[in-house]
Amino acid sequence: MRAWILAAAWLALSLPAPAQDVEALERALDKARLEAPLVLKPFMLVTRPAKYFGDYEPRTDAVLLHGDKIFFYLEVKNLVIPKNAQGLYEPAFEVDLEIASNQDKTVRKTPGFAKFRLPGRSRVQDFYVNLMISLDQAPPATYTVRFTVRDLNSKKTGTVQQVLAIR
Repeated sequence: MRAWILAAAWLALSLPAPAQDVEALERALDKARLEAPLVLKPFMLVTRPAKYFGDYEPRTDAVLLHGDKIFFYLEVKNLVIPKNAQGLYEPAFEVDLEIASNQDKTVRKTPGFAKFRLPGRSRVQDFYVNLMISLDQAPPATYTVRFTVRDLNSKKTGTVQQVLAIR
């Protein structure tokens, strides 16, 4: 009898979930993402801009030559994604940029450095962003590059930073 109950339980767990179970899980995930903080990872210096989600090649170091374009890859998760007046899902966020010298003196501050409004018929949960800066006017030194992502549909924010050297 006990073996039969275990076999029945195993069979029930291995059967595909009905559509309503999947929908219930998706609603629970939506609620969890709504309440979760903004997550910004992975974040890294890369060799080139990504062509699609997950298509990144990390740099082996953070030492760049004067005049090099500096590429970053960033994934943004847990945005609030409402429907707009046309019935489209519309995630929206801005990225602020701050660059500080090794003496922690702000060299450049650009609110709204990048802006993204991504309406679509399907709900997308995770986004990737290519960011590019150039420090060709800055003297050789060590810098901290800081990006702050602001969800335009909520008060969620997140900040990432990278220390790099210009030679």
